[in-house]
Amino acid sequence: MVMILHEPGDASASWLAERFAALGRPADIVTSADLDTAILWDHRIDGDCASVAITLRDGRELSSAAAQPIVNRLSFVPFNAMREEAGRDFGYAVQEMFALYLSWLHAWPAPVINRPTPQGLCGNYRHPSVWTTLGRRAGLPVRPWRQSDRDAPDIAWQWAPAEATAIALGDRVLLPPVLPQAFGDGCVALAGLADTALLGIDFARDGEGRWEMTSASPLPNLMLGGEPAAAMLAAALA
Repeated sequence: MVMILHEPGDASASWLAERFAALGRPADIVTSADLDTAILWDHRIDGDCASVAITLRDGRELSSAAAQPIVNRLSFVPFNAMREEAGRDFGYAVQEMFALYLSWLHAWPAPVINRPTPQGLCGNYRHPSVWTTLGRRAGLPVRPWRQSDRDAPDIAWQWAPAEATAIALGDRVLLPPVLPQAFGDGCVALAGLADTALLGIDFARDGEGRWEMTSASPLPNLMLGGEPAAAMLAAALA
């Protein structure tokens, strides 16, 4: 059994669960809403040892004593319950809950794709300028990033539209047929530089038709990879 952690409405997660079942790897779907309403959390750390036990409202139990491999697609700490209870301490409570999620997902003894970072629950959500820098270091052709003091700050985080997406997992990569196969090594190198197990890497063509990397994400649209993406993930969690 594989566990898929995700946000409600994540079509990739639902699709992946169906593909895993077809591959003989049943998946247990747990949403952030399920975790938000859990009736019991028991996370203990004693030196180098740690344990996790979570009981969901529907009776399901997540336990490190019987740990399942996890595909982690969580984006945010669930906070609906905290919003109702925390009052003026809401901001502090969110930070404490984020620390709890960082800890229990790092302590989970089975494989986890992707483990959380302080910059995101399923991996580091980097600024586009940082992805541009890492992409160049990985040997990929990248779209130059430009920003001036005349640009609105929120525009800085907007991604360029993608025409094709590669999906890297460890030392493997799925490249759409339209992309040069020579990009494969660069995509694997980028995932390594980003310290992200599963990474989606977006590309678009410039005005002369040349492919450039435009962005990357630890939360890729897995459906773009089709059956090979599901098989690659299943093999990684075997």
